Amino acid sequence: MIVKKQVCYVALLICLFVTGFSTCFAHDVQKVAILPVFYSHNISMNKDVESIIKTALVNKFHMPLSKIVPFYEIIPEAEVIASLPVQLKYKKNSKLDNNLLAEVGNEMNADIVIAVEVTSFQDDSRINWDGDRIQETDLAMRIINYHRPSRTYTERKDHQYYLGDDIQWGRPEYIADQMIDNLLNKIPNYR
Repeated sequence: MIVKKQVCYVALLICLFVTGFSTCFAHDVQKVAILPVFYSHNISMNKDVESIIKTALVNKFHMPLSKIVPFYEIIPEAEVIASLPVQLKYKKNSKLDNNLLAEVGNEMNADIVIAVEVTSFQDDSRINWDGDRIQETDLAMRIINYHRPSRTYTERKDHQYYLGDDIQWGRPEYIADQMIDNLLNKIPNYR
């Protein structure tokens, strides 16, 4: 009698284990196209800030255990750049519009297309009359997300200005990191 119960429990455990993993693979992997960081008005962009933004965009679509159960497939950057119109391939200081995201989504067969445009950037460190070091940072960006299956756009903007003597809090890299995290939290995951 005890052996029958143990065999029954083992069989039940095996059934749960097998059906649990098969249901995890019952979804479609969404293709994601991440456009390069655009900037407008001939902004001289800080490469560290640009790198922080790029990394945050990729991390938005990197899920824990994604190698076991993938939700997103990020299209390689070279393929995304190749799909851009000729006038935008090497000229990042162009105005980013919604039609571009839809075109890239259609051409790449991407479910999600996301892009960031830095609309204002200033980084100035100076010494005042008292000999204190003053940091002035002005950063504004907007993020646009296009979901091709529903044909919907999500756009969010943020602007932060810092003027003070706390160099760490006023660093553009710190402000960019906080700002992009805040903006990405307002973008749907579409899972």
